[in-house]
Amino acid sequence: MVTFCTSCGTANPPNARYCSKCGAMLGAVDQPSAEAASSADAPLASPTVGGLEGTLNTEKVQTISRSHTKKRRWFLPAAVVGGALVVGALYFWLFILDDLGSTPGQKTTPGTTVGATLEPKQLFAMTEANIRDRATTVGSQILGKLPRGSAVTGVVKLGMDGSSEWLELSDGKGFIAVINLAEFQPPEITKPLNDRVWTADGALDIWLQPDTASGLLERVSTGTRLTLAGLTANDFIEVKLGKGGVGYLADGAAILARLGGKPVAIRFNPQTCSFGGDIDAEFAKIAARLRAQWADLENKEFVDEEARDKAYAAAEGKSTYVKLQRSFEGLSLTAIGQHYEAQSLYFSDPAAKVIETFRSKGYRVGADGTFTSTELYAGISATRGEGAAYGKSELGCGV
Repeated sequence: MVTFCTSCGTANPPNARYCSKCGAMLGAVDQPSAEAASSADAPLASPTVGGLEGTLNTEKVQTISRSHTKKRRWFLPAAVVGGALVVGALYFWLFILDDLGSTPGQKTTPGTTVGATLEPKQLFAMTEANIRDRATTVGSQILGKLPRGSAVTGVVKLGMDGSSEWLELSDGKGFIAVINLAEFQPPEITKPLNDRVWTADGALDIWLQPDTASGLLERVSTGTRLTLAGLTANDFIEVKLGKGGVGYLADGAAILARLGGKPVAIRFNPQTCSFGGDIDAEFAKIAARLRAQWADLENKEFVDEEARDKAYAAAEGKSTYVKLQRSFEGLSLTAIGQHYEAQSLYFSDPAAKVIETFRSKGYRVGADGTFTSTELYAGISATRGEGAAYGKSELGCGV
């Protein structure tokens, strides 16, 4: 049973102690006041309306309470995220920008010294470097050449283009592009590779210096194209990297053997024109195809003897080529060719290099490239005719 407030007439729940509208204690008998007496004749508030109003007030209080609870639930995570952003911004401002060598609002101009000190530093030429009268390659004059391995001292400054770095020599006699210099003396190159481009056939480690204890510079994956400068005395290959940098590959001799592809053994016999192993197997495949072609000619009917002679002459004068990608002692074997009475190996290397390689293997090769002490012709020469499409040089053998 509802309880009506004696002060305002609002209906309240049976067990309520205080009025939900005016807050007066329920069940207490108030002394009639002048206002109460004057309003004694006024009609009482409707219990139904009063009960509905109390219910609505209760729902409003519960809704506001839930809203405040949700706000408190999101406040702590938001505060944590905001604090982390502030700390990150301070760290970037204090440390990262400082490491980048720049300060907000500060602009570096050409000729400005790179770094916070004007102390000169010693660098070494990694290749023959030009000494120029100005810190630019555009419109400047070459004053001299700095040989590979030479030490120079100076201050590193920005070039006239505002981006490249140049070493201003301490003696005031010119500028050298830092792209040609390094902080360590380069090793001696015993076998120049003349910037040969090679596609790595596996994962390779590039070291900072020709020493595996010098620190790993980077690791390249299969298929990476590398520019090879040369082989060092301690069996490393110097590799040219981007922006003038260099690195070193260990096991240089093994890499040289793989430059032309999968290594192959060539055991050439100038007396019999045999090349041995895998090479003879490739020639055997060609011979099988040629025998099949000759069999077709023999079984073919010709209109007359002249037509037959022309067909046989064309077959005899035609050479068959098979492209390869193999390596032999640092040479790149690119193809083999079967001619009517001769066989040839083709290399992407110049004839002089091929001659030198076979001499190093104990073969007697004359100044003109021919193998001595043989009844058949066997020699190394530059390619000509249609053979030029398969390599720069040719090792031919036949009658």
